[in-house]
Amino acid sequence: MLIECAAIFLLISAVSFMYVRAKKKNYALATVSLLILPLANILAYAASGKLSDILPMDKFTIYAAINIVAVVISSCLVGVMSYKFPKRSTKTAYVIMSLIFNIALAAILVYNMFENIYRK
Repeated sequence: MLIECAAIFLLISAVSFMYVRAKKKNYALATVSLLILPLANILAYAASGKLSDILPMDKFTIYAAINIVAVVISSCLVGVMSYKFPKRSTKTAYVIMSLIFNIALAAILVYNMFENIYRK
């Protein structure tokens, strides 16, 4: 899922860049919080093997923990960024859609790693 996360990261970065070019900084900042989970997944994939040698946990536990912490951080930032939207309906839609994106992506990533490690 590294390629998929890199694609998600590049796509959301492009959307954020387009908002900056359109002089909509609030929207650009709102999309930046969605970049945390794909980036954390790429880093977790690379670091979980090395960290499992140091910490008394297996690779999957470290990988899942990093992804869950990334979801929590991203969700907190979504909540903070929602204050920049003037209308309540816009805030609600932004928060709901962003949280669904974060939770669904984290669930897919953790399940995929679980399948790759324990399917053998």
